[in-house]
Amino acid sequence: MTDRNTILRTHNICKSFSGIQVLKDISIDFERGKVHALLGENGAGKSTLIKILGGVYSPTSGFFEFEGQRVTTTTPSSAVRMGIVVVHQELNLIPGMSVAENIFLGREITSRTGHLSIKQMERKASEILLTFGIDNIDVRALTGNLSIAEQQMVEIIKAISLNAKLLIFDEPTDVLTDKETEKLFGLIRKLREDGTSIIYISHRLNEIKQIADTFTVLRDGNHIHTGPLKDVNNDEIVQMMVARKLTEQYPYIPSERGKCVLEVHAHCKKDKQEVVSFSAYAGQIVTFYGLVGSGRTELMRQILCADKERPNKVLLNGKEIKIKNPSDANRCGIVYITESRKEFGIFRDMSVQFNISVSSLQDYVGKLGHITYKKELTAVQTMVEKLSIKIASMGQEIKKLSGGNQQKALLARSLLVKPAVLICDEPTRGIDVGAKVGIYNILNELKKQGIAIIVVSSDMPEVLGISDYVYTMFQGRINAGFQREHLNEFDIANAAFGKTG
Repeated sequence: MTDRNTILRTHNICKSFSGIQVLKDISIDFERGKVHALLGENGAGKSTLIKILGGVYSPTSGFFEFEGQRVTTTTPSSAVRMGIVVVHQELNLIPGMSVAENIFLGREITSRTGHLSIKQMERKASEILLTFGIDNIDVRALTGNLSIAEQQMVEIIKAISLNAKLLIFDEPTDVLTDKETEKLFGLIRKLREDGTSIIYISHRLNEIKQIADTFTVLRDGNHIHTGPLKDVNNDEIVQMMVARKLTEQYPYIPSERGKCVLEVHAHCKKDKQEVVSFSAYAGQIVTFYGLVGSGRTELMRQILCADKERPNKVLLNGKEIKIKNPSDANRCGIVYITESRKEFGIFRDMSVQFNISVSSLQDYVGKLGHITYKKELTAVQTMVEKLSIKIASMGQEIKKLSGGNQQKALLARSLLVKPAVLICDEPTRGIDVGAKVGIYNILNELKKQGIAIIVVSSDMPEVLGISDYVYTMFQGRINAGFQREHLNEFDIANAAFGKTG
């Protein structure tokens, strides 16, 4: 039986899908009232394990004990009744409902006559938000009108309001600002003090060090190690995760600055009369850093005319070009990879082959106007091999790939267009440390080929590690620029907060 200090104990849990074993004899103890970090590369088995605990999957074999009671099969609703609540990486909110209605979804407050009491739900939702120090979200607002970060906070508050005994967070800070992350950590510390047990999944090791007491590493479906976090450093954790030393997490290849490939003169997000200008050169990585809301993504989308705002002037290889929409930009050789990979990047239910070839299908049209399947397949296979994309088959649904392999598929799609300029918005968000290195190596190879690369990133170590030049943005303006030899965290952070000079 589980002792009083252990809230959850897994016993030899195995899970297979179509004969492929993704969890192998997982036995872990989770202490009561502690924050337990669950670590591993994409595909290590973390999500499968928490879906078993949360009732989405049943184990192929093995079981777990929760508060001393043996559990072999469960459902999401019975898991919640037991006291296990999962905040999944995928948001489970209904956009057409208000914040209050989402928080109380499935446990609505009704009047004596059996009708929904919207006002009572709004009042209680406001009380819950204020209890956790959140005063910037209107409980009457439609959830679909909130920013992704605000929706994430609503998802978290909804889970906390269920009075869970065990809360499981799956990459909760991926879309949060530093300030919102600090607020979340404050909530977690308060929950821990109140006796709530927490399993915390993140690829951000610096976060783990701030918030967790204990850690477990999974690798290829195996339990590698569990122990106190204070006994290890980040390098040791990474080595457990990837089974190799990553002496260089941010591989950098020096390069000569080539010709000016892209010159942009755009409108400032804050003052439409003001012009924002920058240049990108062949064989270099230019990075844009700034706080959420600084206008980095808006500037990139303006280049493509993805929204209503159009740039003042765009020059490609010294010649002015007219772009009306993202398809025009693609045809000109300017390719954009969105930060919202799952929402706007991949076609989730379509095959790997379709996702990679979709932007270049015109290249495979035969004499009769039909797609030449063999030609398309050859092009996709070449990219899959070149970028080391791990797939079961070309027909596999892309949603079944790890985050890192999905991101590589988007890169493959972009490269088949043969871009002169590649714009990557948060290219390593939500992927593990090993997959990140793979992405950086691909970008370095593209540098060698003379492609001008623009990266939008909120990850300071990444910015310092991969950039040839860094622009910082504040309130829609570019307010500073740094050559690689002058890069330092203090100056970049100050510029991002509007402190320059």
